[in-house]
Amino acid sequence: MASNLFSDETYEEKMERVEENEKQVIILTQLPEEIIEKILTSLSYNDLAEIRGVCQIFNKCCEQLLNSGFSKIDKLHAQIQKQVKSQLPRRESERRNHPLARHVDILSAIETRLSLLGMTYMRYIDMGLCCFIPGKVLDELLRILNTLKYPQQPPRAHEFLQELRDISSMAMEHFEEKIAPSLKTKMPAVTLPYPFSDCSSREQSPGPSVKVVTINDAGAFRGNSVRHELSRLTNQVRGLQANLQQQRKELTDTKVRSVEQRKKVVELERKLQIQGKTVLEHEQKLHSQHALISEQSQTISDLSKKILEFDQKFADVYSELTRLKGDSDSCLSSQSSNASILAACTNSSIDELGLESKEKRDSLKRRSLRDGSGELCKKQRKF
Repeated sequence: MASNLFSDETYEEKMERVEENEKQVIILTQLPEEIIEKILTSLSYNDLAEIRGVCQIFNKCCEQLLNSGFSKIDKLHAQIQKQVKSQLPRRESERRNHPLARHVDILSAIETRLSLLGMTYMRYIDMGLCCFIPGKVLDELLRILNTLKYPQQPPRAHEFLQELRDISSMAMEHFEEKIAPSLKTKMPAVTLPYPFSDCSSREQSPGPSVKVVTINDAGAFRGNSVRHELSRLTNQVRGLQANLQQQRKELTDTKVRSVEQRKKVVELERKLQIQGKTVLEHEQKLHSQHALISEQSQTISDLSKKILEFDQKFADVYSELTRLKGDSDSCLSSQSSNASILAACTNSSIDELGLESKEKRDSLKRRSLRDGSGELCKKQRKF
């Protein structure tokens, strides 16, 4: 019994401890919506679109954040576009060469894309039937706009907006094909006055043909639905105006390019005329050069004939010189033999003369020695 009581007490204590822990645990869905929205703002719009299926509270908060995100991006786009346009020059020709020209093209394309997205979703968003579903489109728009805040040169609009065009087109096609038909069945029944609605019945009064518009529900229609329809039409008009503005801009650019091309064509024609004149002058110079070349060739042929004649004369003179050289060599050999004989005779005579002169020198030396010794003897005798 004691063991049972002890075990019961421990079990009760454990249960109390579990209940206390459960009381201390904070459940996210039990927090106020403001705090949940503040927590969810740290996520990307794509993540918000994906976690809508967690629960109804998450769905409600994520819908509000997605709708507010679309409006924030629209305002951010208008702000950046205003700043960029304030920095552009007034002349259209100077704007094309400005460093912010690509910014303007990208912002114009984004404006068209925002108008198309608004025409697709805003009608149902205003009625409270759905929210702005494609969160990935909002992330891509936010990335592009944050890039355009800086004055750095972005890529070309076609390359820079390729991802945005692809995902936004797929999102709009999926919405129109899969989601919009089911939402149209949930739309409140409304009949608009002529000419906004085709559901109104037209009656002809007696007399002149006058179109009278009647409404099914006792001649009253809902103001909110009319406002939604008018807002949808306004968005369509804005989109058409944006497209028209884009087309006008492209048309003006095409006209300017055509004018520039015409100027280039005129300049090329002028250059061709100048080149034609220079070609004619060069042809005339070539003709004169051909005439000079023919004259020079004639003179060269005459000179070659004279050179041949001089070569023949030179050959004759050279043969005569060789003959004379042979004769002179024979004469020189005979003269050299005579010179050797004369040299031998002169050498013998010179030797004889040398012997005689040597004997004379010896006799003179002996005489001088004798005279010197006699004088010495006389001096000794005096002393």
